[in-house]
Amino acid sequence: MDQFIPETIQLDEHADGVSCDGGGGALGHPKVWYSFDGQDSVECGYCDRLFVQFSGGAKTEKSDKSGAAVKKQAKA
Repeated sequence: MDQFIPETIQLDEHADGVSCDGGGGALGHPKVWYSFDGQDSVECGYCDRLFVQFSGGAKTEKSDKSGAAVKKQAKA
């Protein structure tokens, strides 16, 4: 059985908020906005993506099918 592992996206520690549209174009979900509001992470209510504030620059971390993390530099 394949276990769904939501994507984790690391953002600059100074980010006030984030938007999410599911990332799948027409297969995504309506665009929603979240505020960190004193928290260091927020989770999308639609797709369960986890947005985490990270000191050291913005990075994107995705999980492959095996659950191993694959990191790439986010576009500025």
